[in-house]
Amino acid sequence: MSEGPEKRRSIVPILVVASALLVTATLLFLRLRMEPPTVPAYALGSSDAGAVLLRAGDRFRLAVEPEGIVTGAVAARAFLLRGDEVRAWDPPFTVERDGSIHLDGPVETLFAGVTPGPWEVAIAVGRPETLPTAPKDVLRARDAGAGDAAWHLVREQIVLGG
Repeated sequence: MSEGPEKRRSIVPILVVASALLVTATLLFLRLRMEPPTVPAYALGSSDAGAVLLRAGDRFRLAVEPEGIVTGAVAARAFLLRGDEVRAWDPPFTVERDGSIHLDGPVETLFAGVTPGPWEVAIAVGRPETLPTAPKDVLRARDAGAGDAAWHLVREQIVLGG
């Protein structure tokens, strides 16, 4: 008679795991239907040619805009590049409802501790959970073309004055 309750107890973990898998699959399905895994390509909002010279006292403004309609959440992560050197950079971003990303602030605050000279500002824009953290991923995206992806890299050349 004691086998009945033991059998029920042994089946409970199986039912809990099966239920959790079903809920996870349902949420993933809904996420993909409501928010596709890819985002459209992004581009700089300005058409300035050449490197931007930045000195203390100046303001640095950057707008990164989607080239199509954005569905779902997007975020940005910034890096400073010089050759094969990748440096994480944490400026304050504003993300608009249309998916555009804006950055604005004083040069001496945004680039505090960054050595003067030429740099490339690289903004990774895409799904928050897919944004790159590894330098190799940033360099690989820099060298690849844009297409359907979970994130895109937009770059602007700058020169920090001494």
